[in-house]
Amino acid sequence: MKRGRPRKTDPNIVLDTAMKVFWDKGYEGTSMNDLVVATGMAKPGLYAAFGDKEGIYTKALQHYFHHYSTPLLDDILNSPDRLEVVIRRALRAIAASASDKTGPSGCFAVHAIIECASQPPAMEALGCAINEKRHKTFLKRFRAAKRDGELPDTTNARTLAEFFSGQVLALAVMARAGADRNSLYRFIDVAMKALPKGSPANASIAASNA
Repeated sequence: MKRGRPRKTDPNIVLDTAMKVFWDKGYEGTSMNDLVVATGMAKPGLYAAFGDKEGIYTKALQHYFHHYSTPLLDDILNSPDRLEVVIRRALRAIAASASDKTGPSGCFAVHAIIECASQPPAMEALGCAINEKRHKTFLKRFRAAKRDGELPDTTNARTLAEFFSGQVLALAVMARAGADRNSLYRFIDVAMKALPKGSPANASIAASNA
């Protein structure tokens, strides 16, 4: 009996699998053998399709950002919902994902930002770019909220963006350290008090115009 043609490996499935290995073990803690076992691909096939370990990690991180981070950032930037609803929804989505017990804890993008700081320049630049993309998304939304009257004129949109971008990092680190979802949600409730409401006198983060 003739053998059928071997099935082509779906790159997205491979990258999703590799992503979860890196997410769980970190870049330094992951070996090529780990990736071979997890993906079911032989080393030559992995090298040919995705490059060396650094190349696979980079592509896995880009895969994560495209499939997981981008929809969330798009919602922050473009949702017609009230600002408070949008920001709380985004933070709760991050908390839910980071504390999901069916997969690695925390956030792969945040872990990458931390790890990439001590890695080769190309990887460090990628981590910085992801961090900057998130910060710019918050900044654009807060500036739009000022323009539309959802935030007081005295609100410093840049400071507010830095604060909430930092909360994303905090949620991921807390989840990685074992915090459960309810604990993360309570943390978000406290963080949301930093979002100015009503008149400028009620703003908790106020300064000169951004």
